[in-house]
Amino acid sequence: MSAEMKYKMPFNYVQVVIATFSAVVTSVFVFFVSEVAGGTMRFSGGVFQNVDFFSIVRFIALPFLILGFLTFLIGRARPGFCKFAQWAGVVVVVASIINPILFAADLASGIGLSLILLIVGASWYMAVDNSNHIARKSKLERLQAKQLAAA
Repeated sequence: MSAEMKYKMPFNYVQVVIATFSAVVTSVFVFFVSEVAGGTMRFSGGVFQNVDFFSIVRFIALPFLILGFLTFLIGRARPGFCKFAQWAGVVVVVASIINPILFAADLASGIGLSLILLIVGASWYMAVDNSNHIARKSKLERLQAKQLAAA
């Protein structure tokens, strides 16, 4: 009876919070390393003109947490959406790498911000992929419980 009473929750929002914290901490580390390496974190065009510590934290944490929550809500109704959101986030982040490469004032700034974007993409992918793994596992457990009940 307990196997059939599983909740329809293919997504664990706590994993997004943990991935957000990890992405912010790692990105801030990369930001400071790129500054020590001589990066000015100034850009001649594109979305940002100057990237600082608070920009890194704000533009990683807020979108990550908000989009993670939206994925959580939509994923409850449509579990397949989690896989789409996982790859859509990675595609957006990889496409965003063009901005620091084209508009960086120096090489260290371009490489630093590109690494930060890759960290955010990898964190998003792992948070949502782990959720999909849990959803597949619970679905397999439900199917096995139905087979045992039918037998």
